[in-house]
Amino acid sequence: MKVAVIEGDGVGPEVVRAAVSLLERYLEVELVRIRAGRSFFMESGRPIEEGGLERIRECDALLKGPVATPTRGPSYPSVNTLIRRSFGLFANVRPFKGYEGISLRRMDTVIVRENLECLYYGWEVDDEERSIAMRVITRRGAERISEFAFRLAEREGRKRVTAIHKKNILKKTDGLFLDSFYRIASRFNLRADDEIVDAAGYKLVKLDDAFDVMVTPNLYGDILSDVAAGIVGSIGLCGSAQIGDDFAAFEPIHGTAEDIAGRGVANPIGTLVSVSMMLDWLAERGKVARGKGARIREAIDSLMRDRTCLTPDLGGECTTDGVAEEIIRRL
Repeated sequence: MKVAVIEGDGVGPEVVRAAVSLLERYLEVELVRIRAGRSFFMESGRPIEEGGLERIRECDALLKGPVATPTRGPSYPSVNTLIRRSFGLFANVRPFKGYEGISLRRMDTVIVRENLECLYYGWEVDDEERSIAMRVITRRGAERISEFAFRLAEREGRKRVTAIHKKNILKKTDGLFLDSFYRIASRFNLRADDEIVDAAGYKLVKLDDAFDVMVTPNLYGDILSDVAAGIVGSIGLCGSAQIGDDFAAFEPIHGTAEDIAGRGVANPIGTLVSVSMMLDWLAERGKVARGKGARIREAIDSLMRDRTCLTPDLGGECTTDGVAEEIIRRL
């Protein structure tokens, strides 16, 4: 098995190194290091090393840390967007699991976010007086992400898929998304319903187990993911997969957290969850034995139950490496 690794910026190198330590001690893996992100751009003028995308393409999957795309000062093409578009990673999968004594609500929800369209399509124009962003929803994209969500629900034994939208205002774009969703829903023996995005945010905060699988256009899923992470107890607990037809990238959902970078206190669990998702995906393709990803999640669950070693974001005093070592020990 060959895995490309981008450490990223800020706390990225710390959490990725913790995950790599687990990977190397857990199974045989060849790691291919790729330099990318803001720090590499400041050195080289490139967002990713020359030939980096080709080297990633030669691997079975990509594990990456968060990379910075500055909103002020010198800017450069987003590494995340470059990777998504280069590999056609149309589905962003983000599971959220609550833990007793840590989370605000009981939660076991998966947000499936369309990853290539909506306002993140990248069409913007401006003049001195106005700026305009183009919102793109295609039937192909909406049907593809809806089918992905229903198949995920079937595979995981889930019962309900909810489309998130704002059709009451965005009648054409979200109207197309919702129509496409129900076309796909008719093919599956699962409960299908829909929710307006602001009401969905309210229900996530207000109700236990408000949703099972949520399927969303790009922007809504991005925002609701952070709401869900807050309910879980820390964005540092949450991992993600970006999946295409024949390649996938895995990363924590948190950002670079520059304020704590270099202190060794970043929560590595989201990155370890991402590793477990990567092993699930690779197992489906016969690259690793089935059950490897589940064992990592079981070790994480065990730690979250007894809470003997937690990072400061969860009220503990353990380090990034300390948490990773404890999870490795439980494996």
